[in-house]
Amino acid sequence: MLLGIDIGGTSIKFAVFDENHKIVHYETCKTPDNVTVKITDEMYRIASKIHETYNFSAAGISAAGVIDNVHMEVIRAAPTIKNYVGTNFKRDFGDRLGIPVYVDNDVNCALLGEQWLGGAKGLDEVFCMALGTGIGGAYYLNSLPFGSNFGVGEIGQSVYDFDTKTTYEQRASTIALDRKIKAEMYEGLSVIEFFDLCKREDTSALKVLNEWLFELARGIVNLLCILDPKYIIIGGAVSAQGDYLLKKLEAKVRKLHPIENNQTKFLAAELGNDAALYGAISPFVEK
Repeated sequence: MLLGIDIGGTSIKFAVFDENHKIVHYETCKTPDNVTVKITDEMYRIASKIHETYNFSAAGISAAGVIDNVHMEVIRAAPTIKNYVGTNFKRDFGDRLGIPVYVDNDVNCALLGEQWLGGAKGLDEVFCMALGTGIGGAYYLNSLPFGSNFGVGEIGQSVYDFDTKTTYEQRASTIALDRKIKAEMYEGLSVIEFFDLCKREDTSALKVLNEWLFELARGIVNLLCILDPKYIIIGGAVSAQGDYLLKKLEAKVRKLHPIENNQTKFLAAELGNDAALYGAISPFVEK
């Protein structure tokens, strides 16, 4: 058995996988403030309790931030989680529990999960974009390249606009879309309801969608010019829009891309919120 852990800014998920890689136990807890209660202490407390019932032999951890997956340590992070940089999951969690651990960035883990069992299954070259509060990225080319500073795929801070003083993710994330919907349509409209309006050809909704897709596509065009991947897989809750969103996004990218013969294919993630859990345990699995 294996334990998967996914650390987010608001919650931590725990999943026990059996020998067939099926989830046999699942629970969540609120992410502690990391001041009065350390994240690794809460992880140890819950994992120890789970271990009394399920004899898992290793733990894979998906974590927000830039992760040194050699030393199993957070080396850069947004200020969402206090005292997060310097957290060492091997020392403060794995060694205490007496099991080996693997730790990586949450989007890297999501891509590993999708490449193993999801929408990117079996693909040898794919870039994953996770749209949510920000925009995360990960690149798979026969394996995950990490870069000299473990920063491959960190695209959210790119395509900086000096006029608006905004980064790519501040203009093109799902949260950016949600803010735009509320500012230009009305406050109570959710992203899901917004897409329903778009599908009914509502003029105001389509205008907002088109403007947001322009910002999203602009960053993807830059990505394609640099990496030219065979596939791009779109993750995050917005990926539930499936072909409707993918077709519009791909059309916008094709319109903006200066290299007209680009053949990168667009895919939607399939594992949803569990992708990072599957990806976190995948290094311990013989495939």
